[in-house]
Amino acid sequence: MLNKKVDFPDKLLIKGLKKKSHKTFEIIFNHYYEKLYRLAFAYLMNQDLAEDTVQETFISLWNIADSLPDTIYLKNYLYTSVKHACLDYFKHLQVMDVNKDKLTEALIFSGTAEYEDNQKLLERVKLVLAKLPEQQRRVVEMKVFDGMSYQTISEILNIKEETVHTHIKRAYKFLRHSLLITHLWNRFIEYF
Repeated sequence: MLNKKVDFPDKLLIKGLKKKSHKTFEIIFNHYYEKLYRLAFAYLMNQDLAEDTVQETFISLWNIADSLPDTIYLKNYLYTSVKHACLDYFKHLQVMDVNKDKLTEALIFSGTAEYEDNQKLLERVKLVLAKLPEQQRRVVEMKVFDGMSYQTISEILNIKEETVHTHIKRAYKFLRHSLLITHLWNRFIEYF
């Protein structure tokens, strides 16, 4: 005998969910999990994140089952939920990148900011700044230490404002990476 999948109408499944039927939930989970996982993985390219995203979608489905309209297309709802969760994750990453830039700037300001007490950190920042190409280092110092605007820096150095922006962006990226590597190396040495 062939093992054939039985498709349940969405109305029946929604009705079961609203009654908090574990059997109905299990049917939905078994039918959609793998497809939703592949969708999430295609966006996130990370197995753990994809699994977490799909699991959170199912938890949300269970929690809001009472408020689902009887006429909802379950497949569309689940796919859209996973897609939005993935996009929200990327939006969160962008916010984190902005915050990393601000942290890097704070570290660079460490000579005058709250990080002043941490002499080791200040020394690391100074060492990393010294490794920057001369033009980038000058741009960062003018921006951060002297508080100059992009326009003022571009006029003084006779370069375009976009070039100043590019120097700052590249320098911050280099600083973040270098400080992280230094931190990890120090933790590694402490461990051994």
